[in-house]
Amino acid sequence: MKIIYFGTPEIAVETLTSLYHEKDIEILAVVTQVDKEVGRKKILTATPVKIAAEQLNLKVLEAKNKAELVKLLEEFDVDFFVVFAFGMILTKRALNMPQIAPINIHASLLPKYRGASPIQESLKNGESKTGISIMKMDEELDSGDIYTTKTIDIDENDTYISLSEKISNLSATTLPEILREIESKELILTPQDNEKAIYCKKIRKEDGEINFNKSAKEIQNTLRAYTPWPLIWTKYKNKKIKIIETEISDRNIEPGKFIIENNILLIGTKEGSLKPQILQVEGKKEMNIKSFLNGYQNLFLD
Repeated sequence: MKIIYFGTPEIAVETLTSLYHEKDIEILAVVTQVDKEVGRKKILTATPVKIAAEQLNLKVLEAKNKAELVKLLEEFDVDFFVVFAFGMILTKRALNMPQIAPINIHASLLPKYRGASPIQESLKNGESKTGISIMKMDEELDSGDIYTTKTIDIDENDTYISLSEKISNLSATTLPEILREIESKELILTPQDNEKAIYCKKIRKEDGEINFNKSAKEIQNTLRAYTPWPLIWTKYKNKKIKIIETEISDRNIEPGKFIIENNILLIGTKEGSLKPQILQVEGKKEMNIKSFLNGYQNLFLD
């Protein structure tokens, strides 16, 4: 099978590597987003998929827009496009290029959580299961007919980091055989129920601001979803305080109120309270609750 692989972030690297090691699969090229400036120093940085592709000595293609991408793809005679978290919707012209199919790996059980942040949304909503959906791509966002889905459990302690690793591994271990089944026409396409579709947006830094009118459990689930970025945060007396790790208390306190008792910090929510264990004041290093209270005791004096 001749394929072109499309991907950008870390979650798509393991699947690329897995396909590379399959003897009956030839990766003609890897398509990824262009290098971007990262951090305060704005260092031009390659995507994780580009770094992995270059280490495997694969041809790398980068396009700034859809028109440029189509021109790059026209030279190839290809069986499959395999797309995993690429970050650009392909045009109809591009989707018609593969001889067999353009395939997308989406990190949710569709039609739930179409869009940019399916892993975060699964965690935020306290889901107990998620997985991947392998679909035939169309011009709409994550709306194509489904070849198959693979399900995994979400553990109570999973964060975006750990759940991404699970989904990455699930895709890498199952996709080669799925491509063979598609090639041999063993899999039947199933249309999605569009009436049940749920969409999720791209995460922004400001989304991490804590809404204390939600329950402590909902806020903790948001932290799981937003670890390592953007985490959750609030402002207290003009200081931005990030919560890196928290437990939950069943004690009910006025939403948004901070109280300290016996070297324990509790923050009230709609139901129960947060019991932070690791925090970070803006511009400072992370610190455990003991160090935080020692350093910022005066902050909580009326």
